[in-house]
Amino acid sequence: MLNLKSFQTVQSLVQTYPGLSTQTKGYVEQAISPNRRGRVRYQATYWFGICDGSRSLPPGTEVTVLGRQGNTLLVQPIVS
Repeated sequence: MLNLKSFQTVQSLVQTYPGLSTQTKGYVEQAISPNRRGRVRYQATYWFGICDGSRSLPPGTEVTVLGRQGNTLLVQPIVS
């Protein structure tokens, strides 16, 4: 299980990769289950994604990227 407190913020991701926009919206491509990674499309590429808590996110869910740890993004669903 990933330590959700150890994720870098999106702002530090922008500082690490100059020129990267501050856009934080992505889409679930492969389902994210509680405490299990799925796949997220973000910034025209694919990342592993995990959601905090006991949520399941099906493919197509629009998410906000909160941070990252290595190649895994911490996301939460966008509720409209």
